[in-house]
Amino acid sequence: MVALHVDNKKTLLANKMKIPPDFEPDTLLKNGLESPPPKRPRTRKCDLYSGPTRFRHVDDHVNKVTAVNHKSFRGLLWHLLFCDKDIKSDLERVRAIYRWTAATGGVKQCFENNPSANTAEEYITKFQSGKISHAQILQLLCIFAGLHCKIITGCAKGKTFRPGDACTGERFRHCWNAVYFDGNWFLLDAKWGAINGNNNTSECSEFYFLTDPEQLQFSHWAEDPRWQLVDRPIAMNEFENYPFVKPHFFRVGLNFISNVKCVIETRRGQVKWDIGVTHPAKFSYRLVSSDTGSDRIDGVLLKNFIFHEVQNGRATFALRSPAPGDYFLKIFAKSLHERNGHTGYTRMLEVLEYRVQISKTCIEDDPLPNCWDTTWGPGQRTDKFCLYPLQKRGLITTDEKTVDIEINKTRPVNILCRLCRNGWKESKLQKCIEIEDNDTKSFLTVTLPYAGEYGLEIYGCLPSRKTAGYHHVCQYLISCSWRDENFTHEDLEKYLETTESEDAVFENKELEIKPAIYSDSCQLPVLKIDESSLPEPAPRPLDLMQASPSIGWSLELEDHVKSVCDRTYRSFDTLLRDLVFSRNIQNDTVKARILFQWLATMKPQNLTFDSVDIGSPEETLRGLQTQRTTYAMAYNTLCKYSGLVSKIIFGVAKGMDYKPGNTFTPGSNHHTWNAVLLNGVWELVDTRFAKRPVLAGATGGPSMQYEFDDHFFMTNPQKFIYTHFPDESKWQMLDPLVTMETFCNMPVMTPHFFALGMDLLSHKLAYVHSTGKSIIELKYPKSKRLHLTFSVISDNGTEEYEGVKLVRYAMLEANAGKVTFRLRLPGKGKYTFIVYAKEDNPNKSDNVFAQVCEYIIEQEDVLVPKPFPYPPCAYQSWGPGIAFYQFNLFTDTVSAVIKTKKGVAKFEIMSSKPMQFRTRLVQHQETSEFEGYVTHKIQGNLTMFTITAPSQGEFGLEIYAKDPDTESKKMRHVAQYLILCEEEIHTVQLPKLPSGLLGLQPMLVKYGVSTITHSDPVIHTDTNYLEIRFGTSQNMRFTTSLFETETQAEYSEYVFIQSEMNVITLLVCLPKTGFFTFCVHGNLLTDNSQQIPGLFNYLIHCNEMKVDAIPYPKQYGFWKEGCSMMKPLAIKPVQETTVVPFKVRIPRATIVAVVVDNDWTPLVLHPDSGVWEGDIHIEPTSQGGIKVVLVASFGDDQSKYATLLEYKL
Repeated sequence: MVALHVDNKKTLLANKMKIPPDFEPDTLLKNGLESPPPKRPRTRKCDLYSGPTRFRHVDDHVNKVTAVNHKSFRGLLWHLLFCDKDIKSDLERVRAIYRWTAATGGVKQCFENNPSANTAEEYITKFQSGKISHAQILQLLCIFAGLHCKIITGCAKGKTFRPGDACTGERFRHCWNAVYFDGNWFLLDAKWGAINGNNNTSECSEFYFLTDPEQLQFSHWAEDPRWQLVDRPIAMNEFENYPFVKPHFFRVGLNFISNVKCVIETRRGQVKWDIGVTHPAKFSYRLVSSDTGSDRIDGVLLKNFIFHEVQNGRATFALRSPAPGDYFLKIFAKSLHERNGHTGYTRMLEVLEYRVQISKTCIEDDPLPNCWDTTWGPGQRTDKFCLYPLQKRGLITTDEKTVDIEINKTRPVNILCRLCRNGWKESKLQKCIEIEDNDTKSFLTVTLPYAGEYGLEIYGCLPSRKTAGYHHVCQYLISCSWRDENFTHEDLEKYLETTESEDAVFENKELEIKPAIYSDSCQLPVLKIDESSLPEPAPRPLDLMQASPSIGWSLELEDHVKSVCDRTYRSFDTLLRDLVFSRNIQNDTVKARILFQWLATMKPQNLTFDSVDIGSPEETLRGLQTQRTTYAMAYNTLCKYSGLVSKIIFGVAKGMDYKPGNTFTPGSNHHTWNAVLLNGVWELVDTRFAKRPVLAGATGGPSMQYEFDDHFFMTNPQKFIYTHFPDESKWQMLDPLVTMETFCNMPVMTPHFFALGMDLLSHKLAYVHSTGKSIIELKYPKSKRLHLTFSVISDNGTEEYEGVKLVRYAMLEANAGKVTFRLRLPGKGKYTFIVYAKEDNPNKSDNVFAQVCEYIIEQEDVLVPKPFPYPPCAYQSWGPGIAFYQFNLFTDTVSAVIKTKKGVAKFEIMSSKPMQFRTRLVQHQETSEFEGYVTHKIQGNLTMFTITAPSQGEFGLEIYAKDPDTESKKMRHVAQYLILCEEEIHTVQLPKLPSGLLGLQPMLVKYGVSTITHSDPVIHTDTNYLEIRFGTSQNMRFTTSLFETETQAEYSEYVFIQSEMNVITLLVCLPKTGFFTFCVHGNLLTDNSQQIPGLFNYLIHCNEMKVDAIPYPKQYGFWKEGCSMMKPLAIKPVQETTVVPFKVRIPRATIVAVVVDNDWTPLVLHPDSGVWEGDIHIEPTSQGGIKVVLVASFGDDQSKYATLLEYKL
């Protein structure tokens, strides 16, 4: 039977891995698709997924594929990316490719036969033997998966890098990848993804998968600055100067506050810096000499020259000089929130490395007192022992003889102290400490014998666990400047150390402190309730939007509850004493919250009581393990023994699997929760719903874990009714009461909906009946900025209709506290409409979209004609976006839908400072953009937009903006509007142009150039002659280019540049009718570089020829530096001797002449006007062509002439 079972498994595996005969890999190379340009991703890694458990199925699948040999590359591709139907999205395919590439390098050949030359199989075989890079293989697989992928080359700080090194050697060369999906480029490094550089493992590093560019730039530098994918690319020297950061730095939640350099240079031998700490963390460090690698100097540990403390979100490091020289400082850290799944503890891992350069020995060059810990001041252990010193900082400076330290206690703890000083006897120093101890406080008095630095260590011991001994809880550095004038050398000799053991003070010494009295024999009181005296539940007129009441909760209490959850207790009495009574809490609300949070976060399997009697509270709690006890019963028991009045409420509730419209009947589908009497008011509590189930990964496969949700503590009855319906209607505590039918038809609203302060406006019931169009409206606080999105799913589970996403048939508009969804679904039937939201808070690492509400839309009819999808804009949300307000922009246009009048729509945006804007106009029927139909004018801080509809219909207008004062080249999406043209119009159809081509360019504003005559980039004209003028605030040189738009034929000779008195005039004489692209460039006269950036681009539409088009003379560089021509602007071909008068203004010229076929004619200067004049004789030649050249000399050397203009007749 066993053999048969194995054979069946092999058969199933073979059938699954069988390649369909019609499977043929489709590559990007076949389709000839161009890669999108590199730009910073709009989506962060934490927005894509919250942890590796998201890919457990993908990773397991890759492990199976890696273990199997394949007949061909086609088979490998099918097995890896296409045979598993659960791997659907581009994100999952990228994950599979990354995992396979990271795990396969260096592994034994994965093909059954030796590959042929010049094949993909040979390529992969070379990769497995180390002859081809991970980046090349990852790109190959991505191409065959239909994904754009680039290989990025540059430098990386690998294992051999040390802070201060120059990344110039071959050992620092490295390549990695950028892959494109979901409209963004993402970075990944499969080579470094192999854990510990060991490619013979199925594991890979999570950090190097889709790493945020801002984090990867600490270790990877791309030669092409565009592929750094950041707003401000960095140069090589800046990359080399960055701190040597390890991935664990970001996992622990650290950030830089000061010293964002890899080399720390001391000032007078001392230096201090801070690292930001967003979550509780523990640090360690190691200082070694760069020359010898030793961590000691003269027998003293070098790390004893570093003072370190963690306070108020800052980890402070202060280094004093051991001796001049170079050192390497490695900093290690671990999170105090994380727990290893095997050991229960996390390891210290390296997060950062510096090079320390000490030039001078400081005055205070002695090491710190040799204490037990490396962190000074109160920390995790003081909280664990429920000790709260009033002295929060680790350094105590005093000019007095005595130091007093007061410690508050919330549970009995025996205190022992140790005073030390380098080179002094601890037995003598121990007599300098006096301890006065009781149940709630400890008073420490330290009498210092003489000036200097002392280390004070504090140890604690629980009276109930004396056998466990004393544990180090915190330590202080005491710096005393007080000097006793009567302190003699003989007195000093008494303190100086001889050969006494360092720990002698702790050996065989009886404690000289009075332990607190705490009796374990005292029984907990049981609350006896007189039911007749309890108040009846009553409705409360509390608005849905009102914030939850403050209950005096603190992080200190939260940490206390967590610490109780981590312990095991022998009896219910000791559990409740430690949980509630040890804190001496008088506030019933805080007490109720402690019970609620402990019950919702503890693990029932950890309840291991010594004895469980029938009817005892131990039996009630232990019943949670076998589900014989409900959480409401357990909470009721905890309340009874804690002095709180509680009731168990029976009814039905909407769980995770509930769908809108499901029905309940009283007496079935039971659920229980609690009502607890606090301050004379009944409050609703549900500890079972507070244990929110989430699917998490484990070595044996996915497992169910729980997250804490405090929404269900003291929940407003008006919110509670959306999920809980009691059998007794009085426990609704509402007026009017809600019926069971109404309860079943209410929309599904999650706790996240209420946490964001949202409310329903239009539809109070879950079912939305639509006859073609439907509008759903929600409300949120105006003070909050929310990101919203949504999904539309048909009744058969698909999210598409005829190849188009269903979300394209809906638009979302959020503004001024109101959210509007406009839906026009394309087919009849039922649709599930789900709304997701998150608050605009980029500092929260777990700030991801979460579901807030859900509706069922019953589409009874479809619009006629059949509706089109909304235009394919970048975002689902229309109107002003989050960046709009971050740039301090304002508009009077309230609606996201703007209707045209006579085919034109206009609106304005106000800003606090001049901004740069770019627009994009799109339509569903047209795949390309409509360049030139949107123009904008800037007048000070006001920008006026004009949109000309290309035709009747709907168009999506995207607006991008940038602050010109920043170095960032990225334009941010600030708003998008629906342009609605319902009129019959006849708009001149413009030619197709690249997006962003027309209009002012960024350098126009930077150079202080302004348009005088033509502000609109699209010019429709009935003549072929134009004069376009620009105003300048600095001396500039302009140049231009003129092309026929359709043929790209160049006609730049029909443009003439005139410069005079801060005005540049461009004379344009078009040679024919039609569309022309006219580009204006310029730079400062003081700019000697060869770069001439764009200033303004026009599209000129010429309808009629009014003047003869004669080419202007060719203009050379000196002409563009302030020169102007009165006459002649052009010279027609001559048939007989002709006199042509010249009149020209050329600043700074000393001699001006006109040369006609080597015949020089000097011009005469009129000093009053600054104009050079003269008559030029031109005779026809038998050869035909005549060249007339205007030259000038600008210096004392009159033998040197510069060519300004050249006429060709």
